[in-house]
Amino acid sequence: MSKPVKIGPWGGDGGEPRDIEYTPFALVGVAVRSGDAINGVRFTYVDTSGNLHEEEWGGSEAEKFEELLLQELEYVEEISGTYGSPPESYVTSLELVTNKGRTIRGGTAGSGGSFNVPLVSARIIGFFGAAGTTYIDSFGIYVGFAA
Repeated sequence: MSKPVKIGPWGGDGGEPRDIEYTPFALVGVAVRSGDAINGVRFTYVDTSGNLHEEEWGGSEAEKFEELLLQELEYVEEISGTYGSPPESYVTSLELVTNKGRTIRGGTAGSGGSFNVPLVSARIIGFFGAAGTTYIDSFGIYVGFAA
């Protein structure tokens, strides 16, 4: 796989910057905490050396918790979502779709803007963005391309 590419982030400019420490190779699982907005995310990825890492950003309290553990030969190939208008421009909804048709979603549609990134011959292998203690303020993806 070639060097990952960052796409995004989408959302507002609040919160503390969040990024992964190691170069991602594959996404293993992702969880979303939400209510009217995306309160928090947790994801696990494998780096290019084969080591497993877990990241958790944002708030830990939410009405809804969804988790997606990727199966063998399964990967995330599409992300979409919405974010609010200032001053509440955090990420309000998020949806991830795998090549096997499984979906994880959370939050409710926002009125500030939207994003949708369907991938062909590529996959989402990690995330970055910004988060506070209550919400995910912005969210972006690392994309890996087949060599």
